[in-house]
Amino acid sequence: MADVQSYAPYRTTLLTKEQVRELCELRPGIAVRDTIIAWIGILAGFAAVALVPTWWMVLIAIVLIGTRYYALTIIGHDGLHRRLFRSRDANDLWNDLLILGPICAITHINRTNHMDHHRETCLPGDPDRHKYIHDDKEDNFSYVMFLSGLQSLWPAFRNIFLKRKAPVPGAESTRYTLRDMAIILGWQAALIVGLTWAIGWWAYPVLWILPIYVFAYRADLVRVFCEHSMLMPDKRADETKRMITYTSHPLEKPFFAPHNMNYHTPHHLWPAIPYYNLPRADALIREYLAKNGPDENLVWRRSYFGYILFYLFWTGRGAALAASAR
Repeated sequence: MADVQSYAPYRTTLLTKEQVRELCELRPGIAVRDTIIAWIGILAGFAAVALVPTWWMVLIAIVLIGTRYYALTIIGHDGLHRRLFRSRDANDLWNDLLILGPICAITHINRTNHMDHHRETCLPGDPDRHKYIHDDKEDNFSYVMFLSGLQSLWPAFRNIFLKRKAPVPGAESTRYTLRDMAIILGWQAALIVGLTWAIGWWAYPVLWILPIYVFAYRADLVRVFCEHSMLMPDKRADETKRMITYTSHPLEKPFFAPHNMNYHTPHHLWPAIPYYNLPRADALIREYLAKNGPDENLVWRRSYFGYILFYLFWTGRGAALAASAR
């Protein structure tokens, strides 16, 4: 099974070693700039409601805060791969203090679940497998429940906070430290007290929890679904290796894949490539295929929203689920 699922042939042919080395070069200034821009957008949303506390401004702020924080999580995703700075300590401090801490996450703990996803994609051990297989999406009601994010709340919480592996000699700790708790509790205190003082008691749940849920947690869940889901039985989809890239419209990207995460195939094959180099990696893959012929396992789709609708009306879901169970 492991041989069938191996990505090694693609990693050794689509890009040369020299190209991969060049694409993996870090430019920390870009991550710093993008982090600052995202926080400016979030603070602007808070300030707009404080100055104009109307229902329509609240709606605008929810979208702005949510999409800007989602953009932050994509930078934080590179932080989980430790691709923000050359120094591991600097990477984790920036990621925890300015990106993950506000949602009670910590790099050295949360990266375990994500790295398992990369190692086990298309295999039963993938902690994110529930996001993209046909199970619990076989009818329109269950599919809509999945898209809402409610159906995946418990699996996501369990995988990140409850499924702790036995300690391995030399492996980094998955226990919270005093530093971790200071960051998490400090952020929550600052957000609750600051938003309550500046706007009102309702600001923390409406202008923080709600935007994060709708435009970060739920959007990321749907993105993973779109980038690994296939309109065929899951066993057959696993054999294709589920390598899907989206050529999204610029208006779609902030809601589904900010900071080039739509170029998911090169990211999944070479997680060390930082997000700002993924477009170049995708272009090089296309150049290789143009010279050497297409590969049916490498898929490009035009739209996340289009695939979501297409899956809704896909009549083969039940048959695919039954075939996967055999």
